[in-house]
Amino acid sequence: MRTLEKNPYCECDLGDKRLTQRAVSIADAIGVKYAKPLSTVFKSASDLKRSYEFFSNPKTTFEKLTQPSFKQTALQINGMPVVLAAGDTSFLDYKKILDKRQNYGPIGNSGNGLILHTSLALDPDFGQPLGLLWQKLWHREKSQKTPLSEEPEHKKQRTQEKQP
Repeated sequence: MRTLEKNPYCECDLGDKRLTQRAVSIADAIGVKYAKPLSTVFKSASDLKRSYEFFSNPKTTFEKLTQPSFKQTALQINGMPVVLAAGDTSFLDYKKILDKRQNYGPIGNSGNGLILHTSLALDPDFGQPLGLLWQKLWHREKSQKTPLSEEPEHKKQRTQEKQP
């Protein structure tokens, strides 16, 4: 296992030393079995349960968990004459997960979920990824459907209320 000094997640500002230690141990486990389901990453059911509890903790926000990676990438590319930044938008569709439908918004093709925009630093000579520069995760607001029987004057009033 890595020491706290070498793992970028030791710098997570989660407001609790135990949460930071959990972030480091989860990052170490995921780093060994990258892109695998959490159920195969952790050796015991208790470790898996603690990881789910960690991710559902209100102190472990997306922003706080991504900042150490961005900082590590910034340090790595500092001084490089040229770095390519490639952007990508992913649509995370949760329309089949009933519990999540309420909290997420439309993503197109009648999907329901989140939108993740990522900026990845790349070495221009070899095309190798250097790390994440930035990520933003959000959801669109659900639009309210216009009543079919709406009178033109009500529609005009409703649209004027929406404008700043």
